[in-house]
Amino acid sequence: MALFSCVVVACGGGGGGGSNNSGSTGVTTPVDNSVGRVDVAPTAPITLQSGATATLSASAFTRDGRSVSSASFTWLSSNDAVASVSGGVITAKLVGTASITATSGSVSSSAVTVTVTPGAAAQLGVRTQPSGAASAVALTVQPVIEVRDAAGNLVSTASTAVTVAVASGGGTLAGTVTATAVAGIASYTDLAITGLVGARTLQFSATGLTAATSNSFTLTAGAASKLSIRTQPVAGTAYAVFPTPPVLEIQDAAGNLTASTATVTATIASGGGTLSGASVNSASGVSTFSALTVLGTAGARTLTFSSAVLPAVTSVSFNVAVAPPAIIKLSSDISALSASLGSNPAVATVSVTNTGVFPLTNLRVQSVTYTPASPAGWLATSFATGTDAPASLRLTVTAASLTIGSYSAAVVLAGDGATATKTLTVNLTVTPLGVNSFGTSANRVSILAPGATLTPGLQTTLNGAVSTPDPTVTYISRSTAIATVDASGRITAVAPGQGWIVAASTQSNNDSVLVIVPRNTGLVLRTDMTKYNYRIGDTITVKVIADTRGATLGAATVTFTWPVYIGSAGTFGSLAYIDAVAGASTMSPLFSVDNTLNVIRINANSTAGATGVVELATIRFRIIKSGLNTFYVNGVELLGIDLSDLLTTASLTQYPVLVP
Repeated sequence: MALFSCVVVACGGGGGGGSNNSGSTGVTTPVDNSVGRVDVAPTAPITLQSGATATLSASAFTRDGRSVSSASFTWLSSNDAVASVSGGVITAKLVGTASITATSGSVSSSAVTVTVTPGAAAQLGVRTQPSGAASAVALTVQPVIEVRDAAGNLVSTASTAVTVAVASGGGTLAGTVTATAVAGIASYTDLAITGLVGARTLQFSATGLTAATSNSFTLTAGAASKLSIRTQPVAGTAYAVFPTPPVLEIQDAAGNLTASTATVTATIASGGGTLSGASVNSASGVSTFSALTVLGTAGARTLTFSSAVLPAVTSVSFNVAVAPPAIIKLSSDISALSASLGSNPAVATVSVTNTGVFPLTNLRVQSVTYTPASPAGWLATSFATGTDAPASLRLTVTAASLTIGSYSAAVVLAGDGATATKTLTVNLTVTPLGVNSFGTSANRVSILAPGATLTPGLQTTLNGAVSTPDPTVTYISRSTAIATVDASGRITAVAPGQGWIVAASTQSNNDSVLVIVPRNTGLVLRTDMTKYNYRIGDTITVKVIADTRGATLGAATVTFTWPVYIGSAGTFGSLAYIDAVAGASTMSPLFSVDNTLNVIRINANSTAGATGVVELATIRFRIIKSGLNTFYVNGVELLGIDLSDLLTTASLTQYPVLVP
């Protein structure tokens, strides 16, 4: 602030000898009243305890030393966190130093140094938070506590006794729970909490001081200490796994589930017998005895579970029921063997297993019945791997004295533990020394257009080795109006239909091929089958095909059927249907299957039209009985892309399935 005033100086003069004008002159000089210096008092350094106050005063002076009573002052601390100042009143806070100055306008005083020392102990604070807590195990990071004044300064002179307790989460706190502060710091060394897993906090207290609470930390499971039964066993029958198997937990002392992978073993505590599946490796502390089985008689039982050095536990009593009988199961109910005249077939084996519950032991052949009754004795049986199931039944055939023909033997098996016997049928075929094969597996069933030719080829084997062709073979067509054959075996298709071409031999080993002759033009509904000979147990995979032969097929409804036999024993079939799939078809076929009538209905369509060889379905069957069967491929509706009727000119086909 600049204050100024004016000083006026007046001057006068006269002359003689006449009249004189008189007048006066003056000069105004400004005075500087602005602040030129600020002083504070006292000026000596000040030492205060945290929380204490001290007061400074300020005075302002002009440059020439006159007091400026109207001056106002602004007070400033170099570190408000250490010491703050307001109106000259200093308040001590955190330990440290700060400089206090007073300012008026642009003029500041010299600084007064304030040193803050700790105040009286008022509260506790957590320097090091506890962590790494496992039940009943010392904390890996033990807490460290400070004795602080009201502003939070460490009171290094404090030697207060600090006590810790569980603030939240429960459990039992162990270790030295009271620590005496040294230089204001209380350190814990052996604190441990025993309790259920979960979040915890600790509270620290001292007489006359505000308590402190730790951050939340997690208590985890401690060391494995005991076994506990989570699920009590509920047994069904003897020799069968428990419908409710026992489940064990490996726990710590507080009952928390551990992460142990130790082995737990079950033994029978009462009731007798033995156990199967009695040892289990724990997974994350849990042992489930899913394969546990009681081997023995019916009755009440208890089980004891143990693991290494852990105390064993015993289950509640449970009841074991009588086991259902054993059931004899064969890998195949029919064994088909063949031998050339004067030789014996290779030894065959059939697996014998038990699909029941009670053990199947002392397996034996109870009887062998031959058809025809004479000659008998050509089959010998023995158990290659012992007589307790699972076992292997060896079949040895002596056929050297048998004539050409078919033979059968019914082998009745019995065993201890099974209430019913099981019959194995052994079929033996004795073939001529020389066997003629007319055609190959790729052409035994062939589709030939009218006028086309095929030479299937003839192969003669003697005792299993290829020999010179049978010189007595002559070729015969069973339907000369459909196909003819010349003396070399060359077949010529004549007119639409199906006909057998036979390679006849005086050695009674005839063989045949089937020729299917479609119409000269028009679509052909056919399959990809090229042979007709199968055996029981074989799986037949049949592709149903529409050969458009130049037409564009837009929609098709096709049926695929096979025989149903009706006899005194009821309705049965010798082919077991497995499934039907679209395969590689481009016509999005849909299937409906009637297993009673043995009919598969195939509906397919293509908005773009299909040409060439079009696959409609892939169908699978399993041969379950011997005999003659036939597959029929029939068209219900065949439409061109222009909705023209293609059925009237289509050729339909059928295929024999021969099972000896």
